[in-house]
Amino acid sequence: MNRIKQLFALGATVAVLANQACNSSAPPAGQSRASEAGREATTAGTVAGLSLRVDLFPYALLGETFPVEVSFRNASGQLMNVADNITVSLSTNPTAATMLGSATRAPVNGVARFDFSIAKVGQGYGLTASSTQAGTATSALFSVAYSQEVDTAANPAGYTLATAPVISPKVPMFSVLAPGEVQYYKFRASVGQQLSVLSYANRIDMGNWDTSMRVRLIAPDGTSEVARAAAITPDSSGLDNGMSLVRIPQDGDWYIACDVDNAGYLAGTYAMIMTLAPAPGLSLQTESEPWGATGQNDTLATAQKLSPGTLYGHYESTATGAATSDFYAISVSSPARVRVDLTAARSGAAYGDRTWVGRLELQDAAGTLLWRNDSSYGLDPAIDYVVTKVGTYYVRVTGSDFQPNGSSGPYFLNYQSTPYAPVAETTTNTTTAGATAIKYNYEVSGSFSAAGTHYFAFGGTAGDAVRLIVQDQTVLQGASLTMTPATAAAPTPTADATILRDDGITELGIGASYGDASKSRLNSRQTILQTTGTYFVRVQSATAGKFGLRLERVAASAREVEPNDSFATANLVPASGWISGAIGTAGERDHFKVHAEAGQLITMSLLGPAGGGLGMSAADWGSALVPSIEVRDSLGTLLSATSADRKGDFNFAETLQHPLVGQINNVPATVQTSFRAPAAADYEIIVSDADGQGGPNYFYALHVWKNQ
Repeated sequence: MNRIKQLFALGATVAVLANQACNSSAPPAGQSRASEAGREATTAGTVAGLSLRVDLFPYALLGETFPVEVSFRNASGQLMNVADNITVSLSTNPTAATMLGSATRAPVNGVARFDFSIAKVGQGYGLTASSTQAGTATSALFSVAYSQEVDTAANPAGYTLATAPVISPKVPMFSVLAPGEVQYYKFRASVGQQLSVLSYANRIDMGNWDTSMRVRLIAPDGTSEVARAAAITPDSSGLDNGMSLVRIPQDGDWYIACDVDNAGYLAGTYAMIMTLAPAPGLSLQTESEPWGATGQNDTLATAQKLSPGTLYGHYESTATGAATSDFYAISVSSPARVRVDLTAARSGAAYGDRTWVGRLELQDAAGTLLWRNDSSYGLDPAIDYVVTKVGTYYVRVTGSDFQPNGSSGPYFLNYQSTPYAPVAETTTNTTTAGATAIKYNYEVSGSFSAAGTHYFAFGGTAGDAVRLIVQDQTVLQGASLTMTPATAAAPTPTADATILRDDGITELGIGASYGDASKSRLNSRQTILQTTGTYFVRVQSATAGKFGLRLERVAASAREVEPNDSFATANLVPASGWISGAIGTAGERDHFKVHAEAGQLITMSLLGPAGGGLGMSAADWGSALVPSIEVRDSLGTLLSATSADRKGDFNFAETLQHPLVGQINNVPATVQTSFRAPAAADYEIIVSDADGQGGPNYFYALHVWKNQ
């Protein structure tokens, strides 16, 4: 292993112990002022030479929790393991705000960790910590804000590691990048913490960017590259890169480097959000096979037990690049829906190597392959399979067919199991009049004794984003039908399910996802309901066989109210952030309004047609719309925009790391765009068709997400 791989391996080995203690006596990056202020304002306690040190980041996001660490130190600044409760309070309060959070905590190995929140924007907040044995200490001042701006006279960008400004967790940071520049940021982290990084470049400044922004995580030694999120090829479109989940392998000052992905391309304004989750400690399972080794959990016979929750592992390719295996055993004691999600490629390439692309398989005790997938969330795979037979099953982690030459890398494996207890269909459902009643989050089993048609009825509300899970033999153990929609290659499938209007005849525009001979994936039909009323699910089969259905409401959205064709008549986006509509006629432009505070980061995501950018079928909601989104202020000034293209590829103003793409739910958008509010005001969001077309099937659901 190279040096940085050894660093990762060491971090994985000592993570549980290190999670329980702060083993560094140096002050955290960007927090030395806090330590100095603490010493200058120290009041002596009952133990001579013992003092407190208050460490915190320079910014906190309005209304969101921010971390504070208070530690016991001796006269030399070394960490001391003292068992004495510590209490923290606001010592400087420029806005008369209330600080929420537990104010008193017992230290663990000399360190007390707090999470506070403040719901008023302001500069110059300060904290005081106190204990009986060590007296009191006061922190450096910090700000509560919606975002932080870099590359200004007061807060210059860092073009070297030595000048890197501190980036604070959860607080969006804005800057401007020119081709050829590298901008660095610094933050303090402890072993076992879980890092995520979101970048906003194309989404926030599509008019200037024509490539991606590369994001790299650099170790405390200032040279070792721990992770890299970048475009796959120089010709890749402008996807906003990020790191979904990276485990910090050692204590220290860490760095994030940002630059233009490929030479010769343009750049512009960008934003970045860094999040540091606490170390999960013993709740995180770890792979028993040491990093750099093979042979310990590489077969069904040596499979490691996997419990519901998250496991942290490392995939090892052979020296020749041949695929290997990590096997995990799961025990199924009653029928259950098994969900397994792998996070690896979404976090970029580890330690300077190529991005490792994984593959997941589900096998039974005899080694029979039940599920195989190598891309559900971008390049990361997932398992979604209903197990009906009690027993032990095996999850295999291996390399994707996309990567025949091999690679290695860390991964997170999340396993969830939910009970499967379907209701049997009624015997009268061969007509719409006798349709079996179903509802959201409802599972039903059915069977055909011969060729025929079965109907199911449910009540839906206009604006519901509805997903019908078709449980054929690729998804449900014991099912015997293969259910796929009609395609040009197979215009008359053996069996299929679709969603109908209230007349029981007219098919809705739906997006479809289904497996093929090369891979398994969620077999679904999904759409956005346009009216409130009764809908039908029609299942047709040319043969006898068993199947199942599950109906899900992915999102409930408010509905547009016409006319909304101007800023004056714009519909207000509700607090949920969801609103839906349709471009009913050619040239129509739907207007919505959202309020934002000065400096707030706002992101608009649209569900509708297939999301061609990332190739994820789950982005297809059956709409004919090719969407354009514009954001303007009250004077009509364009602040942000994105548009798909009917003639060819979609733009890539989207990201796999955005919250809309859940770890399990998988709700990718077609397009996204973002903006930073220049002032507290109402802003206009305009949705239209890219080519000015329209019609009843040009529908969409708009999600507006604020960064706090």
